[in-house]
Order: sequence, then structure tokens, then C-alpha cells
Amino acid sequence: MNGAREEFERSGLVIVRGLLREEVVGSLRRCFDVLESRGVPTSRQVLYTHRDPNGVRGDLGALMQQWLNPHRIVGDGNTAEPMRDLRELVVEFAGRSLVPFQDVLMSKRATHREFPWHQDEPFWPVDCVWGAIVWGALDPTDGSNGAVEFAVGSHLGEEGPAVDLHTGVAQDGAPGELPDPHRFEIIRPTLAPGDAVIFHPRMLHRSGENASGRLRRAWASTWLSTDSRWNRDRAPRHPLASRAAQGAPLGEIALFGGATCGD
Repeated sequence: MNGAREEFERSGLVIVRGLLREEVVGSLRRCFDVLESRGVPTSRQVLYTHRDPNGVRGDLGALMQQWLNPHRIVGDGNTAEPMRDLRELVVEFAGRSLVPFQDVLMSKRATHREFPWHQDEPFWPVDCVWGAIVWGALDPTDGSNGAVEFAVGSHLGEEGPAVDLHTGVAQDGAPGELPDPHRFEIIRPTLAPGDAVIFHPRMLHRSGENASGRLRRAWASTWLSTDSRWNRDRAPRHPLASRAAQGAPLGEIALFGGATCGD
């Protein structure tokens, strides 16, 4: 794991083949069917960190099908068990104490638009000491069905603003400017079911449309160092901001908790 962690720190991402066992992939795939059959609502609102945008925006359903924090859903379709199983592997990879901040089940279909370049960290009410997102493929994933693209090494640059995921430009009230992803090498990993990309929260990434007619389902989870600190000023509209003590160490969130954009 040391070599993988060094690669992560240098390039901002590492590809881990077969990180999710076959039975875990099957269980997570079934979650989609179960949640749909139960009528569990999907995420509809893009997170605007400071205030609602001017004008009319479409909902998140135009970009992807997503269930935010399914580990907190009561009953069938819950992802808490695979989240707990993954924790030991991620802690070993990180070499430090981590808290599981959130998870997302997401599916990109032919009806969904492309997802713009963005960083995940600006959407969180946290001063992040160290973090990683584990993006696990549940279907064969390549350029034809909306594989995620990454700007290698972009995590070493400045943190940009939270962007409007419908337009790709900085949200109202978000300071700064998103780094130019084309200054970096851009890669689009081809993944088999169970393969995962572990990437830095400041990594620039995006995904295109799914033009294949095939499914592109994924499960992503976010893990942050326990000595990171709450900073509500960064994203005051985030669901956890009102429950967090300003400046306190992240520590253990009740069960897991959190919220994010998707990809």
C-alpha cells in the first residue's frame, strides 16, 4: 500500500484493480433495483454552497440518477455494510485515522448530460487535512459510457470554487477561479466491475455522456482525516453545516453522514 499511497500523493489518483469483491459489486448493483422498486427518492438538488442561483436551473436528475448517503437509508438497499467493509482497506491505504464522510450510488444513462470539470472539496464545510474519494465501477466503464476523466496532478494546485454543475462556472458567492484542467495530463481510465479509482478531493475531474446504451453504475465513498476541522463558512448550505461545531475536529460523524455532488 505504501507505493500506492506515494503515487496518490504525487499524481492525485491511483487505480486499484478488483478493490471491490464480486459479491460486493453484486450487492451494490441490487441496491439500485431495490431502491427504485421501493420508490426511494433520488437526489434532485445540486448543492449550491452559499445561495440559490439566479434564474432557473434543472435538477440533478438531468445529470445522473443518484442516491446520496444510501448507508443511512432504512431497510433494503442500504450500503452501510459495504461501507464498513471498505473502511479497513482505505485506512490501510491512507496510513492514518479516517472518518467515512459520505457515499453515493449513481447511474449515468443516455438521457443524462455531461458532468463539468469540478473539484469535490469546495462543496464541503470542512478544512480538509487529508482526504480521498473511492470511485468504484459496478459495470464495465470506458469512454463510450461516460467514464470519469481526471486531470493528473491538478490536486497540487489551488482549490477553486464550487461550480454550478449545470453550467460548469463558479457558483454565485464562490470566490476564486477553477484551475484550467488542460494544463495537466488528462486520463480516462477503463474499469472493470470492482475496479476503483482512489482520488484526491482537490483533483479536477468530469464525465461525458453515456452514448453506449450500456449501464454505467458506480458507488463512490468519501473518507476524511479525523483531524480535519469543521468550517461552516466554506459551504454554509451543506446539510451538515448546521449540525457541526465551528472549528471542531471532524472526529466521528454519527454513523457516517455528509453530502456531495456526484460524477
